[in-house]
Amino acid sequence: MEKDSKDVKAGDKRTRDNVSSVSDNSMCEQVSVRQKKKKQKNVNKVKSDDDDTDIEIATELKSINEKLKNVITKDSKELKDLVKEIVIQLKEELFSTFIQRLDKMEGELFDNDIENNKKTKQIDDLRGELQEQKEENERLKKALKNNEYANQLHINELEQYSRMNNIRIEGIEDSEREDYIETTEKVINTLNAHIPDLNLSKIDIDISHRIGPFQRQKKRPIIVKMVSRMRRHQIMQAAKLLRKKAQPVYVNDHLTKLNAEVFASVRRKQSDIVKSTWTREGAIFYRDVNEQTHKVNTEQYRFWLDLPWPN
Repeated sequence: MEKDSKDVKAGDKRTRDNVSSVSDNSMCEQVSVRQKKKKQKNVNKVKSDDDDTDIEIATELKSINEKLKNVITKDSKELKDLVKEIVIQLKEELFSTFIQRLDKMEGELFDNDIENNKKTKQIDDLRGELQEQKEENERLKKALKNNEYANQLHINELEQYSRMNNIRIEGIEDSEREDYIETTEKVINTLNAHIPDLNLSKIDIDISHRIGPFQRQKKRPIIVKMVSRMRRHQIMQAAKLLRKKAQPVYVNDHLTKLNAEVFASVRRKQSDIVKSTWTREGAIFYRDVNEQTHKVNTEQYRFWLDLPWPN
């Protein structure tokens, strides 16, 4: 019996424990339900608040849109006028700025034009001065050339005068090792043989010599400087006679290089006009087809020298 009593008590205890456990579980469930409901209520409340906020924002936006619509609709002319006024003002400001910049650019261009004109004038002045300098240089060159030519003629005249006692002889036999003594003897013998009563001797000759190197089959010219101009004149008077001999001997003035070139020009360059030419005391003469005798002056030298040589 005691055992059973203990068992009953033990059973009662388990039952109470179970009841207590069930009760606790029930209470927990109730609490959990209440918490869930409370949480759901809070969620619903937050959601409701958000919805209310969205509604308020939408309402305000709608109100603003209506107001803007009304403004645009109601005051569109005023806005257009305002926009037009702003555009006009902007145009005026831009145009004013453009005009200012344009004026500035025009001013700079004008200043540049003035500066360029100054520089152009300076360049023109320099060109004028340069042209004047060139012309002056040309005048000086021409004057210098004329002076040089005048000096050349003067020197030529002095040189020709220094040859007044000289004669040039061509046609006398030549030899390779001939010296001035042998040359002088040949001159004396040849002239005395062809000119009657000349009686030329060594005392009449200052010096005589050949011109240039010896060449076979050629007779080098001889320059003879006479002591007396009178004796020279005697020989020159017999020049024509000497040219007519079987073995002709040619006696001429000893011309300077310039006079010899002019003499050759007169003799050869205008053969249709010039009939004959000769020299006397270094001066050049010619006879034309009309039998007129002309003396070639030094002023005419350039004319004859500039004529082309015949082909």
